[in-house]
Amino acid sequence: MAENILIGEKKLQYYNNLLIRADLNLHQQIAKKVEEILPPGSRILDLGAGQGALSARLHDLGYKLIAVDVDPLDFKCETVEFHKVDFNNKEEVERFKTEYHESFDLVLGIEVIEHIENPWEYVRLLKGLVKPKGFLIISTPNITSWISRFKFLLSGQFFQFDEPDLAYGHIAPITPWELNLILTKEGFKKINITKGGTLPKIWIRRDLAALFINFLALIVRPFSKGIVDGWCIIATAQK
Repeated sequence: MAENILIGEKKLQYYNNLLIRADLNLHQQIAKKVEEILPPGSRILDLGAGQGALSARLHDLGYKLIAVDVDPLDFKCETVEFHKVDFNNKEEVERFKTEYHESFDLVLGIEVIEHIENPWEYVRLLKGLVKPKGFLIISTPNITSWISRFKFLLSGQFFQFDEPDLAYGHIAPITPWELNLILTKEGFKKINITKGGTLPKIWIRRDLAALFINFLALIVRPFSKGIVDGWCIIATAQK
């Protein structure tokens, strides 16, 4: 019941003093999925690692991690190997892709694809880094959630993809249907897309407009299709 009701705003979370730049509970959900598909000791690439909170969590579970992001000064996890790569820089991407071709049992792209100019090319990059029969996990904001549907109805913009969100680099909104299409066209199998993060059915905040939208969402929920819940979507697929 607690996951269906949230009072107040979400607070920043940390793992071993490393800032989690993802929605509430998303890293825990990703770690659980990893444990379901791979044994400890498997080799994992964390693309878009931030300060290294997810890399550290998976390292502590016994996995072998390599972390990648654009800013080496931001990465704080001392127990995980780090590589600097700008995903929008073709030369850096090609260099890394060549060095680590089909090297990983699992490649993670957690809250990254929405920052990328070409999502299709990004998935191809990840595919080239995954071993045959290996796995891929991608997460991205859920633009089909109840809160995003109402925002689009009222403003013509998806939730988390409005003018202020450009400051966070959100430039590529992707529906679950489109993400499934990309993965299918790129030859991935056993594709599973589920809700992720924390988006309660009832979110009590001081913003009266938000409360009104929440009330309307409860009314139309029984008639809504697709992934209505979830701040994010999580896609798991096998090469």
